[in-house]
Amino acid sequence: MAAKESYILDANLVAKAYFDQISKQVKSSFATDKAPKLVGVLANQDPFAKMYAKWTKKACEKTGLRYETIECKRTELEDKVYELNDDDDVHGIMVYYPVFGTLPSFMAGVSMDSYISNCVSIEKDVEGMCFTYIQALYKNTRALKNSTGESVKSILPCTPLACVKILEYLKVYDSKDRLQGKTITVINRSQIVGHPLAAMLANDGAEVYSKDIDSMFLFKKDSKGRGRLFETQANFEDVLERSQVVISGVPAKGYKVPLKHIKPGTVFINVSSHENVDKEGLLKIPNVTYVPKVGKVTVAMLQRNLLRLYMGYAKKPASAPAKQ
Repeated sequence: MAAKESYILDANLVAKAYFDQISKQVKSSFATDKAPKLVGVLANQDPFAKMYAKWTKKACEKTGLRYETIECKRTELEDKVYELNDDDDVHGIMVYYPVFGTLPSFMAGVSMDSYISNCVSIEKDVEGMCFTYIQALYKNTRALKNSTGESVKSILPCTPLACVKILEYLKVYDSKDRLQGKTITVINRSQIVGHPLAAMLANDGAEVYSKDIDSMFLFKKDSKGRGRLFETQANFEDVLERSQVVISGVPAKGYKVPLKHIKPGTVFINVSSHENVDKEGLLKIPNVTYVPKVGKVTVAMLQRNLLRLYMGYAKKPASAPAKQ
């Protein structure tokens, strides 16, 4: 049997179904000036963050959601977040990271960026990066309770969730067993993408090898059904050769995944703003699916999270019928 040709998947194909669903929900549920509002806070000069803000604004305009970008100095960011937490007209807050980068926290936590993410109210944390949502992710807790005791779906980080949706679209997920029996390599263990993504994929049954600059760990389900971190002596090259899926998010222009260890039939997802692979060389490997960008699906997940936050926390319950 002849080998299948490799191809590039346009993430817009994945995102479209979600945007259509969101647009339909917004149109049927909200007046134009009453749709849920997302505020993006820019406190850095990162050109990729500014481009992402423009994408988000344009996408929100298309689906009918309200969006505003606010710029401030990074030293003013904490106060701005608290101000937005208290604004009843704002239903979702996102901060364009990195802001302080690797600078240690002056307050609490590992870094200032981590501290800022924990300043965002869980009722408005559209990125799912505050401690409550991250803890729920690592405990594989999929629903929380709001102030009235109603069950509300926990918010998952947008880019990792976008990767999951792309894998579902490609039928990597089994309808019954999810990712059971799959081996996946995630390159880069950032707190925004790589680490939560590895945990999410492990929660769904995969064995996930998490590769960073100087270490390799294995994420897999423990006896309680939670994706957990385990020590491993596995070799990076061997792991690549065993993987049905490779996801790379290294934020370095010169980094390239070694192609000689990518096997035929692999799904390769690039979540970095830089292309982490030699595209031409990758597509010469039989039956490879290459996803060069996930940004549009990430924005769709951002909007999806915004609607879930609104419905779970901001939507006022219907009034009880008047007594006769």
